[in-house]
Amino acid sequence: MTRYVKWSFQNNRYCGEKKPGLRAYCHPDNYDGIANILYHNNGDGTFTDASSKAGVANSSGKGLGLSFADYDDDGFMDVYVANDSVQSFLYHNNGNGTFSEVGLLAGVGFNEDGKTFAGMGVDFTDYDNDGHPDLFVTDLSNERYRLFRHNGDGSFRDVTNTSGVGGATLAFSGWSARFFDYDNDGWKDIFAAQGHVMDTIEQTSPNLRYLQPLLLLRNESTRFVRVTAGDVFQADWAGRGAAFGDLDNDGDIDVVVSNVGQKAVVLRNDGGNRRNWLAIQTNGSTSNRDGIGCRVKVVSASGLSQYFTVNTAVGYLSASDKRLIVGLDRDSMAKLVEIRWPSGVVQKFENVKAREVLVANEPRPRSVSEKQEHAPSSNERSRGR
Repeated sequence: MTRYVKWSFQNNRYCGEKKPGLRAYCHPDNYDGIANILYHNNGDGTFTDASSKAGVANSSGKGLGLSFADYDDDGFMDVYVANDSVQSFLYHNNGNGTFSEVGLLAGVGFNEDGKTFAGMGVDFTDYDNDGHPDLFVTDLSNERYRLFRHNGDGSFRDVTNTSGVGGATLAFSGWSARFFDYDNDGWKDIFAAQGHVMDTIEQTSPNLRYLQPLLLLRNESTRFVRVTAGDVFQADWAGRGAAFGDLDNDGDIDVVVSNVGQKAVVLRNDGGNRRNWLAIQTNGSTSNRDGIGCRVKVVSASGLSQYFTVNTAVGYLSASDKRLIVGLDRDSMAKLVEIRWPSGVVQKFENVKAREVLVANEPRPRSVSEKQEHAPSSNERSRGR
C-alpha cells in the first residue's frame, strides 16, 4: 500500500497567491514523505505489518501509483512505486519475503535526464511483445509521461521521446493509466485519465488547463499515436481513476473513469470486437483463488506472441477486472495459451478458438509437465459468444 506525505491540519500550509480564489495545493516538497506499508496475510483472517522486515518501509518516498510484475522472470512478483517528485522505487522480490530497492540501478528511478518526475498512475506490462514487462508512468503537465522499455536484462531505457509518448503528453497531467489492446490488433495501447492537480492552474499558467481530455494512444508496433475515439475524447474532464474490463461481455475492453466534481464516465468499446479476441479467466486452487500473479503467454495462429500478468491493481485508486482480453486480429485461433501459476504449475492449451472464454482451473502440482490439448472439460471452458 502506498502512502503520500505527512500532512495534518496543524502543518497545513498556505500555498499560492494570497488573493481570493488563488490558494493552490502545495508542492510535495513542502512535506516529508511517509513509508509504504506491506501487510502479510497470516492465513487466519488477520494481517501483520511486515513493511520493515520486508524492506519496503522507505520514508523518502511519496507514493501515488503502484504496479506489479515479475520483471526479471525469476518467478517472484516485483513492485514498482511511482513517487511524486522524488525518486521512484523498483522493489526486486528476493524470493525470501524481502525486497531490494533497485530503481536507480535498473534505470526507472529517474527520467532520461536524471531528474525526478511527478509519478502518479502506473502500469507494468509488456507493450512491445518481447516477453519483458515495461513501465508507463503518468505525471504533470510540462514533464511528459514516462515510458521505460525493458532491455531484456533486468534494466530499462527511457524511450519517452522516441516512442511518441513525450510529444503526445507534454501538455497533460495524467492519473490512472493502463496498457490495453482497445482494438484487438495484438498490440497494447495506452489509456490515461487526465486533469491538472490544481484548479487554479489557468490563472497562473495560461497555456495549461485544469480540465483535460481523456488520452488514448494507439500502439503502432511500439510507436504511439494519439487517437480520438468519439466525442467523449474531445470533452474536458477532471479525470482521476480509471478501471478496465469487458463490462458487456462482447470481447473488447471498456473503461470507467472517475472525475473530480463531475459524474463518472462509462466508455463502452463498440469497435474492438470487430477483430477476433480470446478471453481468459483464471481460477486458482493451490495458488490464490483468482489466479492473481499468473503469467500468461498467448501465441496466435499467425505467430504473434503476447504476454500478460493477471492483476486487478492498475493505474491510480482503481481496481479492474482480472479477466484477460487478448486481441487476435484476423486469426481464428490461438496456437498456444501457456499459464504459469504462482504455485509453479505450468498449464498449456493448444488450438484455442477465437471469440470464446477460456476458463483455466489450476491443475494440481503433479500436472506441471502435462500438456493439455485444447479439448477441455465443461468446467474448463465456458460457452463462446
